[in-house]
Amino acid sequence: PYLIHHLLEESTEKNPQKTCLVEGARSLTYQELTERSKRFAQALMDLGIQKGEHIGILLDKSLEQVIAMFGTWMAGGVVVLINPILNTEQIAHILFDCEIQTLVSDAAKLSSSPFEKIRNAIIFGEKGEVAFEHAFYIDSTVSAFSPLQKEVRQVSDDTSHIIYTSGSTGLPKGIVVSHRNAIDGAFIVCDYTGLCAEDRIIGVLPLNFDYGFNQLMNTVYLGATFFLYDFFMPNDLLHFLEKERISVFAGIPPIWSKLFHPKLCDLSKPRDFSALRVLTNSGGKVPVPIVQGLRKLFPHTRIFLMYGLTEAFRSTYLDPSEIDQRPDSIGKAIPNVEVFVINSEGKECGPHEEGELVHRGALITKGYWNNPEKTKEVFRPNPFLGPENQHLETVVFSGDIVKKDEEGFLYYVGRKDAMIKTKGYRVNPTEVEEALVRIQGVSECVACGYESDGEILLRVFLTVSDGSLTREKIIGECKKRLPFYLVPDDVVILSQFPLTANGKIDRTRVIEEYARAQQ
Repeated sequence: PYLIHHLLEESTEKNPQKTCLVEGARSLTYQELTERSKRFAQALMDLGIQKGEHIGILLDKSLEQVIAMFGTWMAGGVVVLINPILNTEQIAHILFDCEIQTLVSDAAKLSSSPFEKIRNAIIFGEKGEVAFEHAFYIDSTVSAFSPLQKEVRQVSDDTSHIIYTSGSTGLPKGIVVSHRNAIDGAFIVCDYTGLCAEDRIIGVLPLNFDYGFNQLMNTVYLGATFFLYDFFMPNDLLHFLEKERISVFAGIPPIWSKLFHPKLCDLSKPRDFSALRVLTNSGGKVPVPIVQGLRKLFPHTRIFLMYGLTEAFRSTYLDPSEIDQRPDSIGKAIPNVEVFVINSEGKECGPHEEGELVHRGALITKGYWNNPEKTKEVFRPNPFLGPENQHLETVVFSGDIVKKDEEGFLYYVGRKDAMIKTKGYRVNPTEVEEALVRIQGVSECVACGYESDGEILLRVFLTVSDGSLTREKIIGECKKRLPFYLVPDDVVILSQFPLTANGKIDRTRVIEEYARAQQ
C-alpha cells in the first residue's frame, strides 16, 4: 500500500464484515466504511474539487469524521482536520492560512464560525442558516451518491493531510504530512509495540493530533477495531476499558494525572484490565510516581514511554522491559530512525552532556505550510554528510534538549527556548516540575520565570489533590529537597489547568491569564 486509503481497502478485502469503527451504539464494518468513503469521494468530485485541494473537516470525533477523511483521500484531496474546540480566531486562521474553499461540517458548527471565503460545503444533517455557493446535505450513509469508480492517480509523496499544531504559542502552524509518512508511522509503531489484527484500540485523543491520528492508521493497517471515545471522567474511562475489553490505550500525561487524582478517580474498586496488552504515552514526559502508579494499576500491560514531535511524528521509545530500571527515560530511536544529540557547535554530545535532539530517517514530514522561514530553521541539511553532500538529506532539529547515558538511553531535559536564568544558574522548567510532582498531594505543575525588581525569579503553578497543601508548606518541602536555585520564589495553586485542543496543558495560557489577572 502506498496511499492511506489503500490500507483501508486491503483490510476490507481480507475481512469485509469485521467491525472497523465503534462510536457509542453506532458502528461500521470495513465494507461499510469503504463504501461510504467512496460515496463521499464522489460527492467531492461532484462539487468539482481538484486533486491536491485542501478540504477542511470541522467535525467532532465521529464515524462521519472518518468517512470524510477517507473519502477526501480517495478523491485526491488533502485532509485538514479542524478541532471544533478551537476558538473562532484559530479556526479563521486555519481556513485562511490553508486556503480552504471546501468545508465538511454540520449545521450547528457552521452557524457560529467564520466562513466568508468558503465556496463549497458538505453538511452532515439538516439544512442550517449559513448559505454556500454549492452545498450538499447528506446523512452518515452518504446514500445520495454512487461510489467513486475511478481511482485518482496519486503517489506516496503526495500530501495526505496538514496538521495544525494546538497553537499553545500564538496561532497554530500547519505541518505538511505525506501518505508515505502516515503509512510508515503505522508500520513502525505496530512493529515495535507488537499490535495485531485482534486488537481493540481506544481512540481517546483527537484525530487532528498526530498521536491520535496514528491510532486510526494503526487500526486500518492491521484490520483491527477502533473505538472513538471522548474522555471526560476517569472513572468512566476505566469502566469502558474493562467493559469493552480494550487491548491498546494511547494517552498523554494529563490523562494519567486525572487517573491518580483521588477526588476524580476511585482506584480502590477491583477491576479486570487483563485484556489491556499495550499502553503508550507521548505528548510529554510522565512523572516517575505516575509511571509507577500505571505499573501498579495495569500490572499485566506492556507500557511504552515514547517521544515524538509533529514534524517527524515519533523519534524514540523506551522498551517496556526497561521501565522499572529507568522510568524517567524516553528510550532509544525507533526502527528506521537515527537520533543525534548535538551541542551548540554542531558536534555530537558525550554521555550526560545536554544537547539538541536531531531526528534522521523515516517519518520526517514535508515542512510547514506557508512558512518557508520556519521550515528552513527546523528542516535542515544533514550536518554529518559534509558540505558537498549535505543537500542530499534533510534532518529535523527538534528544539528539545536531551542527554544520553553510557548505554545510549535518552532523557528529556526541556525545550531549548524555555530555559530560565535565575540566581546565576540556567534552570530547566522540567526539572522543577518533576521535583514538585514528587511532593505528595501535588498533581500537576508548570514552572516559569518572572521579573521582580529587575531580577528573574522562579514561579510554579500547581493543581493539588490535597486541599491542606499551602504555598508555605510547598516552599518548605522544596527547601528540604532541592538546591536553593530550584526552590520556587512564588507558588500559585489553581483549581485546574487550561488545556490545548490536543488535551495537553496550555502553558502559555496559564502564564498569560495569571499576568492579566494581576494587572
